[in-house]
Amino acid sequence: MVSTTLNGYVVIQGGAATTQSAQPAPRAGAATTADAQRLADRALRDQIREQVRAHVRGAVAQDPTPEVTVTPPAPPFEPGRQFTIRGPNGEQTIIGVPPAGEIIPPQAVDISVAFFLMVAVIIIGLPLARAFARRMDRKSAAPAQVPAEVSAQLNHLSQAVDAIALEVERITEGQRFTTRLLSEQRDAARQALPSGTER
Repeated sequence: MVSTTLNGYVVIQGGAATTQSAQPAPRAGAATTADAQRLADRALRDQIREQVRAHVRGAVAQDPTPEVTVTPPAPPFEPGRQFTIRGPNGEQTIIGVPPAGEIIPPQAVDISVAFFLMVAVIIIGLPLARAFARRMDRKSAAPAQVPAEVSAQLNHLSQAVDAIALEVERITEGQRFTTRLLSEQRDAARQALPSGTER
């Protein structure tokens, strides 16, 4: 296990670990202590990395054929949906086909459902919108339709007004006739009466 402190690092040489203090070289123009701390951390990390690589190279040089057995985890596929491929050196590669529900991502399913719903709404909604617009145009262009009972009442009222007009005209004719008779009687009475000079 490698442990680091703020001002030190671990040196691994020949299986023995010793701790040395790392003093970062002062950098010209380092403005703050945070910059100096970051530089020190980076230098420490680089040194540890190089020492670990050197140690691994030394271990590999001592034993060129390490016994490393890597067992891959069992694939999360159904048992009947796996293919095993054997290489020329005896390695096995297992290729599995995911279950039917996992082939297409759920987001793609949502997008395709939304697309087809939108197409259906356009196909059904466009003719309905056109028919509604035409109906509105016809209503605004055509005169307003009068209900039948109102039309009947208007016809009755028109006939009554015509009858009243005829009666008023008869009354007017009677008035004229009466006025003419009275004026003729007055004129006849004037002629029948002796004038004042004749008395």
